[in-house]
Amino acid sequence: MDLQKPIDITAVNTAVTKHKNVLVALDRLQAGDVLRHCTAMPGITNSIVLGRVEGGTISKKYSGIFLGSDNLGKIVTRTLTVYPAVAEMADEPERYRRTFITEVKGGLDINKHPFEVWLIQHGISLASVDLHNVLFTAKYENDPNKKDLGSSFDAWGGILEAEKAAGNISLEKKNMYATGTLDATNIGPKLLEMWRQMPKTFRKKKAVLWISEDLGDDYDDWLESETVQLPGTDESEIQYLKKTNKRVQIIRTNAFPEGSQFALLTTKENMVYGYDKESDLTAMKAFLSGNPYLFTAAMKYVIGCQFVSIHPSELCINDQPLTPVVSGADAEG
Repeated sequence: MDLQKPIDITAVNTAVTKHKNVLVALDRLQAGDVLRHCTAMPGITNSIVLGRVEGGTISKKYSGIFLGSDNLGKIVTRTLTVYPAVAEMADEPERYRRTFITEVKGGLDINKHPFEVWLIQHGISLASVDLHNVLFTAKYENDPNKKDLGSSFDAWGGILEAEKAAGNISLEKKNMYATGTLDATNIGPKLLEMWRQMPKTFRKKKAVLWISEDLGDDYDDWLESETVQLPGTDESEIQYLKKTNKRVQIIRTNAFPEGSQFALLTTKENMVYGYDKESDLTAMKAFLSGNPYLFTAAMKYVIGCQFVSIHPSELCINDQPLTPVVSGADAEG
């Protein structure tokens, strides 16, 4: 790209098409910190009905007579709906020349990774950060005046809060466990209790336990206070909830709201996200604007989140809200 001349949009899109193999999709960048612990469902353009059979029994003593069974379990359906989202950029590319030289020209072959491609990848990377930040907090609102990404689809946290409000997740239903406030003095035992009260079938699965980065620090501090570190000890043990035989991987995320005490225990297979085509997640295209020196580009994709099941055999959350409740005094301060 010759920044002394008007931007050649055709040349930009041609370069991107030629080098599309180097582009990284937005679900593999910052958003991938969350999404790699979930299950992708491509090919969804509107919605898809999910479901899992819960309960049921068909066995009995042999009598020589076929009696059949009407207790085949209950099929509980849940719908994964995807919604459109856009990422748009408009800026003068001259501002990014120094960053490009620092990140690319010094270490990569510029002929294999031209500035045009770097600029498009920069836009996709920003879109990935935006998506990451709302993957637990977004809530779809059918209001044309609300244009932020956080109101464009239903994220996992919003889904859980809605199910709590509807009475479908509760202490009584056993898909919620009362940990109370967590800190460095009690987080280890409380999270272990949360896992141990799960059904035996769940405890044999590979599970994921989602907590905030701050609670992750508390867990580290608790673990250090409880453990005598011997020479040669595998530091990777810290990724797993102690005393679960490495069945529960602790996922520390900064996608939770600041100060969140929320904990989510489930499996990778139970947390799904949908989109249409993988190519949509890298399909940022440049287009002409009224300013020949202004670089404008946009991408459109669909995204949606859902749990296959919220049955206590598949999922449990603690009794703390995803978003901390701010008191009146705290709000005023």
